[in-house]
Amino acid sequence: MRVFVSSLNVPIGYSTPDFPSLYWPIGPHHQKYQESFLYYSIDIWTFTVAWTLIFFGIFYVIAGLMSVFHNLFNDYRHRLRISKLSVVNSLVTVLAYVGIGLFRGFISGAVIGIMLGAIYKAGSLTMSTWIPLSWGCAQILFDVCTSYSTSSILL
Repeated sequence: MRVFVSSLNVPIGYSTPDFPSLYWPIGPHHQKYQESFLYYSIDIWTFTVAWTLIFFGIFYVIAGLMSVFHNLFNDYRHRLRISKLSVVNSLVTVLAYVGIGLFRGFISGAVIGIMLGAIYKAGSLTMSTWIPLSWGCAQILFDVCTSYSTSSILL
């Protein structure tokens, strides 16, 4: 029985787990649990960027759609005619939100992924596949918190 699992002790026949690979740690002897560790820095980086892109994409799609609905509802409320131009502007708005959000998500996920890979490599530790998920969630929560003007001054 191994007590300390090191990144230097890569199991024989190890292959990178499929993308989410979020297995609940029922016990250290459960086979799926043993297969849900990341040993290499590139895998840590890939999982972190993927989860960050998922969270940022969902958040910015919702924010873009809320902006579009607000804009179209405002035109409707003021009894303005909803033209094709306003619909095209709404589509461009959603695409701009999503594009900027994914760009920001990629940059922040890449930086955090590199840092996590370096820290875990320096400590000679393995990483559970839950860690990139939690870092992606923390990044989008930080983005939400800093979106308010008063909180960004405090942070």
